[in-house]
Amino acid sequence: MDKKRIITESLVYIEKNLNQKLSIGEIADYVGYSKFYFSRMFKQEMNISVMEYVKERKLICASEAILQGNKILDVAIEYGWESHSGFIKAFKNYYGFSPSLLYAMNLEIIHLGGSDMTSYAFYEKTDEHMLKEELFELLEQKMIENKLDTTELGTVYNFCKKSYANKKRYSGDEYITHLLNVSLLLVQIGTEANVAYAGMLCDVFRKTDVSIDDIKKSLPKDVAQILIRLRDYDIEKDGLEDEECAIIKMAERLHNMRTIEYMEGSEKKRKAKETLSIFMPVARKLRNEKVINELNELSIKYVM
Repeated sequence: MDKKRIITESLVYIEKNLNQKLSIGEIADYVGYSKFYFSRMFKQEMNISVMEYVKERKLICASEAILQGNKILDVAIEYGWESHSGFIKAFKNYYGFSPSLLYAMNLEIIHLGGSDMTSYAFYEKTDEHMLKEELFELLEQKMIENKLDTTELGTVYNFCKKSYANKKRYSGDEYITHLLNVSLLLVQIGTEANVAYAGMLCDVFRKTDVSIDDIKKSLPKDVAQILIRLRDYDIEKDGLEDEECAIIKMAERLHNMRTIEYMEGSEKKRKAKETLSIFMPVARKLRNEKVINELNELSIKYVM
């Protein structure tokens, strides 16, 4: 029995029927298992109950609909809430604020201009093809804003440039831009400076010929230690045994999923399935709602 395949099939079924009154029995029947067995397997694999997951996805899609200008009552009815008050209560419990606030702020943005409201659900995104110099300046700015020590930033950045020289991404952008985006995400997540620095070299042993000795000689000791641990870390097997490595892997995967459109079709689907079955359960254990929301959103899109 392939548990990961069954979970993926159930997630796709849920996504296609979010505006229906889904039940555990109905979803379990679809994947061919008893309600009890499927519920237990889903909770073990996803670290959330089936119906909590359904409610979470309904609320996320409902918030997107409100951001598109739909009336709150219409959205509540569309996603299966029997009362306006029930929807508001569920929304507040999940997001910490009322849907009317989201609606009002979105209207204000439409009329007065300004940033969009996606930051309440996702971490800030950079322009897709920003140059490494621009990303470095932004990273330095964000680290200062978050009161992180930038003393070693130049050292790590220069080592990163040297290590990944001439490497490109599927998009044609310099590979280092991906690594700088990983570090930016780690800063937003709220990691310590050494973890953000390690993010800038998160796949150095997989993508380059850099040795452990090079790492030890060229980088701050605490950064080198994280990278050495990261080399042997397996997110599927190790989970949260090393939380710093898990967070770096999450940030790396999140930026990869943000740029997945540049991969070939079969690779997109493989990456999306892997994200749902391996990365999402760990993200839930980390209890980072923004990472959960965006990884889920991006993965489902390419699995369906």
